Amino acid sequence: MRGVIKFLLSLILVCVIAWIGLWWYAQGRIQSAFVNWADQQATHGVTVSYASLVRGTSPMRALVTINGLTVTFPPTANGSEPQVSLPSVGLRIEALNPDVFNVDLPTKMSIDAGGNLNLAVNLGAIALTEYIDPNAVFQKAAYPFRGGDFAASQVDFLASSGSLLLLHVDSIVSHADIDLAASGGQPALNESVTISGMALSPLMTRIASIPFDGRIGQLNVTLDLSGPVPPGIFALPAQMRATQYDAQAQQKIVIPIVHQWAAGGGSGSFTTTLAIGPSTAQAGATVKFDANLQPNGTANLTADHLDAFTAAVTNAYPQIGPTIAQMEAQLTPYFSTTPTAGQTLTMNATYGNGAININGTKVAPMPPLDWSTLENPPAPVSGQ
Repeated sequence: MRGVIKFLLSLILVCVIAWIGLWWYAQGRIQSAFVNWADQQATHGVTVSYASLVRGTSPMRALVTINGLTVTFPPTANGSEPQVSLPSVGLRIEALNPDVFNVDLPTKMSIDAGGNLNLAVNLGAIALTEYIDPNAVFQKAAYPFRGGDFAASQVDFLASSGSLLLLHVDSIVSHADIDLAASGGQPALNESVTISGMALSPLMTRIASIPFDGRIGQLNVTLDLSGPVPPGIFALPAQMRATQYDAQAQQKIVIPIVHQWAAGGGSGSFTTTLAIGPSTAQAGATVKFDANLQPNGTANLTADHLDAFTAAVTNAYPQIGPTIAQMEAQLTPYFSTTPTAGQTLTMNATYGNGAININGTKVAPMPPLDWSTLENPPAPVSGQ
């Protein structure tokens, strides 16, 4: 009996030591991942500074707290350097939920947008979680996540040292699923974002005579992309920042990545819903590529109660009345009117095989896509 007890005590001791080692390793990975990320940003012109990094003390969670975090972005066209400051950020993994990586963001932060535009951001609540890919746990070079969720509520953007409300948002919710190993035809990215109750301040709404109380009821966006995932996709944000004032250089960066994705059997779809005042607009598009890597797909747009919407806009801004009337005249073939939906715009387009059709009628030819020319655009003519 004494031998059994001794064995059990030894087993418990080994488990405790192993657990402490795993906990220490997890905190070390979190800290080193953040430091490596900050160093990597510096190579792209983004400065990440902080007052201190503090590890947690509870063995029930792996925690690293970054105090006094400031992210400074490269200079803009006017020479200012946008800056985001957060009093603290916690990076956390709970022992009882080891596949979830939590980012504890503060409910108060500040943004220096340059040009004497300093904003305070106050939130009622905010939560950011990432789901850890088990295959990447012990691979330091691998992208560690397979998706994530973000939610924020009662978001206020304020100017004048936090005394002047500029914009309020009731809620922001997003979700993403990621599979970097996806091949052609397999889901690689599924992302959705919903913003509800976005409104300018009553003061700005009155001053600018903005209709619908300056409010957007809801904005929803979904994006679905199939694989394969081009290896160069992770370097793309930094490359775009480095060439932000050179459209030709950016085209040379982006198009080869798109070409590689298309050649591997990539496809995608996009949908969005926007509710403003009496009108709700819905739009979407799909794209895929044939054997010759020529794009084809669909695009659609519907919007209801446009008569009430345009009447309110022209009443607030009479000067744009002629422009709206001209647009309505051009879109007349796609309008219909019903007692329940008012004036409704309906456009369903297909493209590919050398033609663009809207509502079943060919409206324009579609010349073949020349990837070589897109990847090597001619230099702009001097003076243009």
